[in-house]
Amino acid sequence: MAQKLKKKPSFFTLKRWNSQNEVIEPASPNIVNIPAELPQADAIPNFRPDNPSHLRNLTTETKPKNMMSAGNLDDLIQCFLCLEVLHNPKMLSCQHTFCMACLSVYIADNSIFHCPICNTRIQVLSPNFLKELPSNLYIDSLLSLVGLKDSMHSRITPPTTPAAGVSSVDLFAGGVRCSTCQSMCDSSDITSCRHCKLNFCKVCWCQHLDDMRVQIGSIVNQLESATKKLEYKTEHYKDRCERIAEQINIAADEKINAIMKAKDGLLKETATLQKNSEMTALGLKVSVEEARDVAKRAMENKNSANEMVQVTTFMNLHQNTVRLLTEVSKWDAESFVFDKENFRIELDAASPLDAESDDPLPGGARQNNPLESEDTLSLHYRSRNFLPHYVWRKTTRPSGIGLSPWNNNLYVCGMDSHCVLVIERTHAKIVARLTCEDMLCPVQIAFMKSNGEIYVTDKWKHCIHVFSKDNEYLRSMCHKGSRVGMLRSPEGIATDNSQLLLYVVDTGNDRVQILQTDGKFVQQIGVSTYEKISAGPGPWTSKEVLCTDLNAPTSVAVTNDRIIVLDSGNRRVKIYNKQDKGKILEFGSLGHRKGQFRQPEVLAVDPMGFILVGDSGNCRVQVFKPNGQLVRVFGRWGSEAGKFAWISGIYVTKQLDIIISDPKNHAVNFF
Repeated sequence: MAQKLKKKPSFFTLKRWNSQNEVIEPASPNIVNIPAELPQADAIPNFRPDNPSHLRNLTTETKPKNMMSAGNLDDLIQCFLCLEVLHNPKMLSCQHTFCMACLSVYIADNSIFHCPICNTRIQVLSPNFLKELPSNLYIDSLLSLVGLKDSMHSRITPPTTPAAGVSSVDLFAGGVRCSTCQSMCDSSDITSCRHCKLNFCKVCWCQHLDDMRVQIGSIVNQLESATKKLEYKTEHYKDRCERIAEQINIAADEKINAIMKAKDGLLKETATLQKNSEMTALGLKVSVEEARDVAKRAMENKNSANEMVQVTTFMNLHQNTVRLLTEVSKWDAESFVFDKENFRIELDAASPLDAESDDPLPGGARQNNPLESEDTLSLHYRSRNFLPHYVWRKTTRPSGIGLSPWNNNLYVCGMDSHCVLVIERTHAKIVARLTCEDMLCPVQIAFMKSNGEIYVTDKWKHCIHVFSKDNEYLRSMCHKGSRVGMLRSPEGIATDNSQLLLYVVDTGNDRVQILQTDGKFVQQIGVSTYEKISAGPGPWTSKEVLCTDLNAPTSVAVTNDRIIVLDSGNRRVKIYNKQDKGKILEFGSLGHRKGQFRQPEVLAVDPMGFILVGDSGNCRVQVFKPNGQLVRVFGRWGSEAGKFAWISGIYVTKQLDIIISDPKNHAVNFF
């Protein structure tokens, strides 16, 4: 085969454009046979071996008349895209073959393209898609056969003067090879394209520039198409946003209507509750007034002839009075709060439950020093047998309790007696009473050792009564209202001796206020602001409104770095940082299981920060670690020792003695 090729060297030429964009066509089919004897370079004027135009003239001028037709071979080794001989042929999945460089221009950055011949849809699967395409081995063989394979280092070039004794023409090439026509040129005649990183001769460079202009036109068309597509997408996006905004308005209106409907229902339910309670109170009031009138007439009637009638009247009046006093005491027993999360009024009867409780650990070892660590204190609470060693029953409805820091006397708030009883603990004797003309319902008590003052919250008078450590009345602070410094049904109170501050649970206003000892407002806890949107005949307006995180709080305790608030309406214990007043922890929920609350009313903190909560609705006391972990539950419903009917006061001494007041059993229990 090699000898044949030397005898009849041939190569394949195709249409191409010269620098003047004129088509140069061979006189006959594409296969050109080069005669065995080629003219010498001296016979060709201005011949240059590295000039492809001379080679082209040489082949067209010296070809013989009788040439073999190779039309089918034309189609096989011609690239459909560049109409040149295939260079680095790559075969697509549809079996059509193109130059790798042509495919790279044709595909560009598209992820999907179509075959230029059969229009088969082909997807670009990877960045190295072109390099991974298989080579067409058959085309490679044909190119090798006709001597046009790109990978060959030598190529047929215009012959030089043959050397003596050589029967065939020696072909040679030098310089830089053109990437299109594969001709060798001087470096000065070669231009390197910075875009495709290929080298071109002068003729091919002009064609390459024309190709780039064509591609620029395609790019312009693509950019125009992209602009239109972006306009369509923008319009679609705008329509979509407008539709979503319309849907939001419709949904908001529906929710607003539903909320307004629920609001009207809740307001009607509240009005019904108020009306029913007022009617019941009115009936009780009439009955009490009638009984009072009967009692007055019986007192004025001194006729000795009617002694038996007087005795009968007294007995009836006594029985009726006991019944009326019981009904008056239970008149507000039904508790109801507004559940903000579920947007409903939650009713809870005052009937206590016999909820879950714990028995002491069997054989629990008594700790020498329970305050040594949290573990020893937890073991102390778990192993302790909570049976009172003494029960004091000399008041009707005891509430808040506390120990004086000066003489260790016990102070018990009597809600029905309108005073605070001072009890000497050694002999359980009442040694004094704290009262004033305006005191109506004392609920909780706190002491300020720094200035020797006693502070008592009055739930019905909406104020704080202040007494000296000698039990003398000094003054009253605050009055009814919702502005800062004003109170509405205050209950819990605690003191900060280091800073001379009072922490008052403003139950009716759902907040905790921090006051100075003279009643001057300092700060409040659990209150924040939000922006309220109001709808009117004109545009909607917004204004800042105060809102609270608390719901009918009832008790508070203060430590060195924490403020513990009993959020009774939400059945949770909430702990705030003493410095920035930010909430750091909360625990609890509604229920009768361990760790849950039902109408919790009071809490206390022991010397190590353990939290004791009086779970009144479940008639028990729950003990928690400072992190909210449950330690022990003790107490059940009942009137026996160690059981409760309600819990309205709790106090823990430094020696871990626990004092609990039970207003329904009319008792103060000492554990």
